[in-house]
Amino acid sequence: MIKDAQSATTRYANAGSIFASCGAPYVAYRRPHPPAVLDYLATQWGPAARPHILDLGCGPGTLALDLADRGSLVTAVDMSEEMLAAGRGWAQARGIRSVTWKQADATEAAALARATELFDGVTIADAFHWMDRPRVLAALDQAVRPGGFVAVVGYRAPGTQREWWHPLLEQVRLRWLGSVNLAGPATKYVEPAGGHEEIVRGSAFSQVSVLRTDYLRTYTLDELVGLQGTYAYSSAATLGDRKTAFEEDLRRTLTAARLDGRFEAVLQAAVIVGRRPAAT
Repeated sequence: MIKDAQSATTRYANAGSIFASCGAPYVAYRRPHPPAVLDYLATQWGPAARPHILDLGCGPGTLALDLADRGSLVTAVDMSEEMLAAGRGWAQARGIRSVTWKQADATEAAALARATELFDGVTIADAFHWMDRPRVLAALDQAVRPGGFVAVVGYRAPGTQREWWHPLLEQVRLRWLGSVNLAGPATKYVEPAGGHEEIVRGSAFSQVSVLRTDYLRTYTLDELVGLQGTYAYSSAATLGDRKTAFEEDLRRTLTAARLDGRFEAVLQAAVIVGRRPAAT
């Protein structure tokens, strides 16, 4: 089994503030997961009429609120109180009342489940790389009911092509932020060891199935510029007084590449579902 070197709280002393300033932009500019991903997740909880799903690293509820729209009770967990506050506001605006928001580290998952009410499943969407993955999965073994699942969701499957404009974004980031990949202001991002699927296979949830599905993603120039504020490495908090100049440079660079201001790419999302092997 590959082990991450450190837990999120050890790697990042400021784990709760990595996404400072990202809450409102996240709600405004992050895209929902493709319908095929939501359809696939909905097949995982079996006959449960109203499954109880734990969504770890929930942000402002990008996935949690869509799961709630599909009839789930959701416990949404994040280290950032700013993200949770954005999620509560977004849920209220959408009229969703079946999400409970909790500020906690993902390794505390076992404590979130009551002995009489384990979770039917767990989702971790575009957040697993921030976590001490083996420790989280070990905690989930105490939090997920027999027959339940863990689903790691990614907007882009590992090894697949990025958006065609990604190198342009990288050039601008390099000019304004340097070559160090940041986890929020003044904190270096720590690359986890090993792929997500490999980590899941090495856990109690070693019976793995994977969905990979193509989908179209489209942004306007304003949306693509706004999206940069949702990333820890290019957030307003990270850029500070460079934010305006960064965005002006980004607009010039992107406009030169696409005069009509339309940015479109086909991506491939992935869902890695792990279950405990059936007893023999």
